[in-house]
Formats: sequence, structure tokens, C-alpha cells
Amino acid sequence: MPRKPQQQRSKHTVDAIVEGAFIAVAEHGALGATTRQIAEYAGVGVGSIYEYFDNKEAIYAAMGERFSKEMVELIQRVTPNIVRVSLRDAIHQLIVETAQFLNKNNERYLRCARESALMERHVPFVPIYRALSDLFVQHAIAHPEILRMNRLQTVAYIFINSGMSTMIRYLNHPNPGFSFDDLAQGLADMAGHYVERELELLAA
Repeated sequence: MPRKPQQQRSKHTVDAIVEGAFIAVAEHGALGATTRQIAEYAGVGVGSIYEYFDNKEAIYAAMGERFSKEMVELIQRVTPNIVRVSLRDAIHQLIVETAQFLNKNNERYLRCARESALMERHVPFVPIYRALSDLFVQHAIAHPEILRMNRLQTVAYIFINSGMSTMIRYLNHPNPGFSFDDLAQGLADMAGHYVERELELLAA
């Protein structure tokens, strides 16, 4: 049975294996990556992998947990700055920050995010959605006029889920025909136009 890392050295080994798996998937794809390749990128023996993981799927699950955790940390880190600006600018800034997160380390996360089966099966999206919901609430509190909107909770749900779904679809498309910045601006404009129009109707 694989054991859970207790000592600092064991935790470093597990971190190295997960990091090696990100590199292997980025280079060879989720189906093409092997435990031997993961071990080589991690700088450990294959036997060390099976000390902590049952199989490759278990490693992918750990990758998903790390991806989700780092996305939540990103959202929480940028929230204080994002809540100060308009909703349109907030959405654009958040998507740009996400793009920078995905592109770091030679686009390692970006190439892994394009593995749709890996993302769907192994990334816990609930904490990410929860962090985005918290961000939306804090933004609305900082901009009280938004709190006047009808069906605010429904609107937040649609913005968050449609935005995430659209971004993932974009990343998984081999040739979307437009840039990521165009996507960010489009999503920001869509939400901005809706909120501005709703507030105009309320004022009338």
C-alpha cells in the first residue's frame, strides 16, 4: 500500500513526483506520459513513485489537487486589487492573471490544461468556483450599485460557470482563430454590457 508522506524529505519527494508529472504530461500528453518518464523528470527511481502512489491515475489526481489549490491561491491573491475596479475591468484582469498562471514555467500548466480528459476527471473545480463566488460577492459589496440587480446570485452563477467553461473550451481548441486577450475582452464586455444595461433599467 502506498504510504502518506510524513517527514519533510518524503513531502519533497512527493512534490518532485507531481512536478515531474506536470512536465511529462506537458511534453508527452496524458496518454503518452509514463511512470518512467515521470520518475526521470522528478529525479527519483520508479520504485519511489509506487511508495506514494498506486498508479499513474493517482499521480494525476495529485496534479489536479495542486492545480486547483494554486488557482484558488491566485484568485485570493488578486482579489484585493480586482474588487476596486469595475466589473468589466475585474473580469478582464482576472482572465489575464489566469493566462499568466497557465503560461508560467514554459506553458506547462497551459499544455496540461489542454488535456480535457485530465482536467475533467482529476481537477477539483468546486474550490475554484467557490473562490470565484467569494470574489464576486466582495466585488459587489465594494460596488453597492450591483447589489440592486435582480437575480444577482443567478447572474453570478452564469458569469462564473460560463466564463470558466468558455475559457476551458478555448484552451482545448487547436486553432480558435483569435487570441486569448480577445477572449478576455469579449467575456469582460459581455458581462459589463449586461450589468450596465440592468443598472440603467433599474434607474429608469
